Amino acid sequence: MFNRKILFTAVAALTMYATHGVADTSAEDVKRLQKDLTPVGAERAGNADGSIPAWTGGLTEAPSGWTRGDDRPDPFANEDPLFTITQDNVDQYADRLTPGSIALLKRYPEFSMPVYKTHRTAAWPKPVYDSIADHATTAKLVGDGNGVDGVWGAIPFPIPENGNEVIWNHNLRFQGTLLSLPSAFITVVYNNDQRLEWWFDAKVHYTYYDKSISESARDEGVMVRYASTITAPARDAGEGNLALEFIDAQAKPRKAWIYDPGERRTRRAPNLAFDTPDRPLNVIDDYDMFSGSPERYDWKLVGKREMYVPYNNNGLNSIKHTVKDVYKTPVINPELTRYELHRVWVVEATVKPNARHIYAKRVFYIDEDTWTILATDKYDGDGNLWRVGFNYPVTAPEVPVTAGGFNVHYDLKVGGYYAVNGVTGQDRAQTFDEAPPEASYYSASALRRRGR
Repeated sequence: MFNRKILFTAVAALTMYATHGVADTSAEDVKRLQKDLTPVGAERAGNADGSIPAWTGGLTEAPSGWTRGDDRPDPFANEDPLFTITQDNVDQYADRLTPGSIALLKRYPEFSMPVYKTHRTAAWPKPVYDSIADHATTAKLVGDGNGVDGVWGAIPFPIPENGNEVIWNHNLRFQGTLLSLPSAFITVVYNNDQRLEWWFDAKVHYTYYDKSISESARDEGVMVRYASTITAPARDAGEGNLALEFIDAQAKPRKAWIYDPGERRTRRAPNLAFDTPDRPLNVIDDYDMFSGSPERYDWKLVGKREMYVPYNNNGLNSIKHTVKDVYKTPVINPELTRYELHRVWVVEATVKPNARHIYAKRVFYIDEDTWTILATDKYDGDGNLWRVGFNYPVTAPEVPVTAGGFNVHYDLKVGGYYAVNGVTGQDRAQTFDEAPPEASYYSASALRRRGR
């Protein structure tokens, strides 16, 4: 029988955020990664009633006859939902739903959550697992929790002791070495089907996990290189962004540039962070559900819960759909989504007294098997639920990795949503492990050349 109370693990009754510089994981703890815990720190066993199965290694073999760039098959395409949560039965399932899910279900009769059998498909390459074990006793928070040291090429805290460590696990989780989105889609739908749409090319180089990067880049602490260029509509074509993210966000804040084709110049963009508005209905650190420095929040580890969250969403992330198939009004097409019951870490972020952010509080629901934020609830200064986000990741066994999927953020005040990273209707699906471009690709001059 499901326990309706939050499921606390033995390590979860801890501090708001860490300011220490000493690694907390012992050699004895590391042995657990081969016993009761998975190599990334998740509970290896299933739950009591078997609705969450044991982890047995995940999906690690590419589909037969499939090649990179092709539409990625849905490994569970033949399954039917166990049940569907709707406006009519939401109260029956409320103890396993986020407040954001409940709010959407109660507001929109068009919103529903088809719940399928749970599959623990998550897997990472063995060298990443080995690196986690090697660095677990040396990784530490630095700079009042705003940076990490003593680790490279691994999640730093497989057995976390506080919310700050969990959010760094998300920021530093394995997502392949190069996320290539050859033509991705951004859309904003609001106010009775008013729409704004953009297409863009993006290459995200996860240098933190790339063994081929130079020693100087590693010593500099560059963990991510990001570059994107708008390709449509014509009025915005050529607009570009470039960002370098560092493992010590306090000592080395994000470096960013933008290219404006109207001005034909590249400019530094020091404000391309935190709650700077991006497109309508979202801010910069909404990217990847949360990204960048954690410095403006106090982070509380609430515990671990069994919840219905997006999972194994290759179907939604298919290139075979049309824009009209996916981007409905007032919500994305729920028939293409897939939810499963999984254990998630719950982390609450509250703005520090001496800081500011348009979201006074955020709650994150982080998958135990991948350290990916799968859902988030965002509150305004009056404590009202404002925006609700979901991440629908791709399961890519050829790497193997679970990452890089469709994100959507609903705005309950405006009545609309912002969605990014869709590959709807394109000729090529996203890839995660192709050869990255030269470091010079991530330079201001290269950004300008691509924007011509």
